[in-house]
Amino acid sequence: MNVPDVRPLSANGGLVVLWKFPVFLILLGCALGRTAAAKVEVDSNGPSAPLDRQVLKLRGDPARPVTLQVNVVMPDGVGPFSLVIFNHGSDGIPEIQSLYNHDQHAGIYYFLSRGYAVASPMLRGYGGSGGQQSSHYGCRLDATARDNAKDILAVVDQLPKVPRIDTRRIIVAGASYGGWNALAVGGMRDSRVKAVVNFYGGVRASMCEDGDAALSRGARIFGKTSRVPSLWLYGENDSLFPRPLWEAMHRAYIIGGGLAEIPLLGTFQKDAHGFLGASSSLDLFAAKLDAFLSRTGFPTETVYPEYIPQLPPPPSHYAAIEDVDAVPFLNAEQREGYRKFLKAPQPRAFFIVRTNGTLATDSGYDPLGRGYALCKQKKLACRLYAVNDDVVWTYPKPPPPATRFAAFEDATAIPYLDAKGRDAYDAYRRMPRPKAFVIAPNGVWRYASGDMDAVAAAMTSCATAHPACKPYAVDGHVVWPGTSATIPKDRFIPPTPARAATP
Repeated sequence: MNVPDVRPLSANGGLVVLWKFPVFLILLGCALGRTAAAKVEVDSNGPSAPLDRQVLKLRGDPARPVTLQVNVVMPDGVGPFSLVIFNHGSDGIPEIQSLYNHDQHAGIYYFLSRGYAVASPMLRGYGGSGGQQSSHYGCRLDATARDNAKDILAVVDQLPKVPRIDTRRIIVAGASYGGWNALAVGGMRDSRVKAVVNFYGGVRASMCEDGDAALSRGARIFGKTSRVPSLWLYGENDSLFPRPLWEAMHRAYIIGGGLAEIPLLGTFQKDAHGFLGASSSLDLFAAKLDAFLSRTGFPTETVYPEYIPQLPPPPSHYAAIEDVDAVPFLNAEQREGYRKFLKAPQPRAFFIVRTNGTLATDSGYDPLGRGYALCKQKKLACRLYAVNDDVVWTYPKPPPPATRFAAFEDATAIPYLDAKGRDAYDAYRRMPRPKAFVIAPNGVWRYASGDMDAVAAAMTSCATAHPACKPYAVDGHVVWPGTSATIPKDRFIPPTPARAATP
């Protein structure tokens, strides 16, 4: 059960909620023999939307009889749904792997959101399947994958009997060891297979001394027999299959005659191997996969958005993510909560609760959506401030843009003010955001702090003393137009006690 770690309400009403979820291992790397692959931490929960989940027992390769467990998930709709075969990975220890959560990752949910059914055959020895993996080929890593491919295609032969699934044109995908097996399936020249998606595919075998060379040789062999388009998705900082290796594999596949696109994804968090374990990885690959599938004639419209995390608004550039002092409405204790948020793992979201402080969610499948749900459940007036490393905060009415009139700290540069007004400005600078400081030609000044539209609040107050009030500063920047040299000296009117109003 997912239990929130709710921090106690502070004396001033600040609320910080940091969700902590159990962490499971998603099996995305493979080591045949003793070599263990990278362990990948994943989101342990998925979307709350209903889906159709079935566990089937189907026959594997008839030449090597075995019963395989096949997990099938599809949207809660009428269908028929185009089929994706999504092949799982491994950490090389099949006897302790139930793979009960093998389909809880961003790749599966991507396809569900686009209206596909997804079938995941469990390899021999994994997740309820009988038999064991072939391990007698030495460095012939391609031969091991071809054995798995025969099992996978035997499963495809039986899936037309499952209602609401269309097996006439299928996509074969997989992650790590599953990606390697997907490439092998693509080389079997099955007419039903129309596209292959390889998420950081590969395999490491303890009995093979030169695994990198074996992977390149295997990729070339796959390329010789494959005639279906494929998309290869690797991150720059993949700990198991670094860039020089997957580039060499891709070259070998192309030389062999295969069709493969390999867009650059950049880095992802601390290790790109296993990026499907983080729901935020959709930002990394979804657009590229959409484009590829569209070119190959498959649907890419998001028809079931409930299966993917809620999309955040675009960055607003209101402030740098690490600028703790820029976060509006917070007191000192609540700013400590924001500092803790900055150290929390991604994905993450930070909300400002207008009357109760802050709320932060991290980890899990959709912390942004979960945060909004908590706000609704607790009847809190929440406004989103930041998602992951982006500040998305905006005001209801855009404030005046910053200018280069003077430094924000320089009270002496402000026109019209006397000493008392400059002291007020110094006090204003120490106030929490949102805030605004406005001035009038007769020396009247006003400021507002803590109001969502601080400019309007200060202007309304100032207008009672002078109709020509204008904003000088908003939050932490000066908005007064022009330069100091352009302020007409004859416009300065020394204030009198009756005209110099104070808030």
